[in-house]
Amino acid sequence: MGKKLVLVAIVGFLLGNSIIAQEIDSTLAASGNVHILRLQRSYTLGDGFRIRSSVGSVTFNQSLQTLYLINSPNNFNTTNSEFSINRARLTMKGNLFDRRLTMVMRTNFANNYQSATTGSRSFNSELEEAFVQYSSNPAHTFNIGLRADYIDSRELRIEGEDLSFIGRSAASLAFDAVFDYGIRYIGKYRLGGQHILKPYLSLTTGEGRASLQKNYGGLKYGIRLDYYPLGEFAHGGDAQMEDFEREAKPKLLVGAVYSYNNGASSAFGTNGGRFLFGDGSGNIVLPNYTKCVFDYLFKYRGFYSLGSVIATSATVPTSIAGAYTLSGKFNPYTGYSSHQVDSSVKSILNLGTGFNVQAGYLLRSDWGLGIRYAVLNNDIYSAAFADYNKNYSFIVTKYLAGNDLKIQAQFDYNQVRAGLQTPNNKANYTGQIMFCVHL
Repeated sequence: MGKKLVLVAIVGFLLGNSIIAQEIDSTLAASGNVHILRLQRSYTLGDGFRIRSSVGSVTFNQSLQTLYLINSPNNFNTTNSEFSINRARLTMKGNLFDRRLTMVMRTNFANNYQSATTGSRSFNSELEEAFVQYSSNPAHTFNIGLRADYIDSRELRIEGEDLSFIGRSAASLAFDAVFDYGIRYIGKYRLGGQHILKPYLSLTTGEGRASLQKNYGGLKYGIRLDYYPLGEFAHGGDAQMEDFEREAKPKLLVGAVYSYNNGASSAFGTNGGRFLFGDGSGNIVLPNYTKCVFDYLFKYRGFYSLGSVIATSATVPTSIAGAYTLSGKFNPYTGYSSHQVDSSVKSILNLGTGFNVQAGYLLRSDWGLGIRYAVLNNDIYSAAFADYNKNYSFIVTKYLAGNDLKIQAQFDYNQVRAGLQTPNNKANYTGQIMFCVHL
């Protein structure tokens, strides 16, 4: 009987539309410098656990995504399956003494990353964000530290918990660097009428989370311009994929991104130090990596559509004369022509183009339907990131409390590039089911 009561309590906690938490007072006001702390009285999923005082507040949020996956790489002759934790995040966000100053820290305890890097050429995979942000006013914001950057595709402007698909598109996975350490600026300018322009400026290491140990190259410079011709989305709807607000009027966001990484040491800006090159004296010399993105987001009465076009290129310094192994040994390119050096360096970078378009509709019964199509094309000397170059996805989602409590079922068909197909291996079929809760 006791176990049944516990189960009922847990289910009630998760499914309730408005879950009430007891207010607790910590009476520590004996000292003149200590103030009473209060927990918020009412609670709904996604609000987090908040501690308030007269000088500020700190909020803790937790999210968990459990996943079951089954796939077949060869027309169902064999199948593989796995259970995994897609995300297990803990986020702390707070301000002290000044509401304009905010500190954020986020960790993800689900670590699926495996790398051959060792020593200083590895990174802390649990820490995702740790930065301080200052807003002088609503139109100007600055932050410094580690966080998901602004100069990736539109999908990266949306948190993983708020995606309408279980994972990001093939185009995003091939080119978006995600986390990096640096200084950033966000602006908001009204151009008259409903027209709004939001610029994002970014100066980072270009090494991803590996920069917390060492920056091998130069700096990465980036800019994003987001244009809202029809006014802003309701209640921050541009930070979510589904149109939960059911926009009464069409809303559109068009964005453009340019970034230049002066000295790239990984395939597209993550896990810096993965690849190192040197000149004739062994001094580290690295290629330069450029990325351009054009994207959009549209919403109207429960319907949404999102798309991105991404193109990357690289230049290789003529002074590169060899490559370092992971153990630190320098192997000179003896007998290589300049063309061979150029192609050898580019062969470790994700160079080419990616295209992604997706759309979905949210029924009034809180069932969501979505489809996605992504295409990859790698340059002739690029790393082989586009072996599955055409990717189709279909998803059904039941939203129990918006993105804070949902169950998703997704099917993917990933087609093998024509030149690599065999009679028994033309595509990869994947089925996934994920449960997501955000406290």
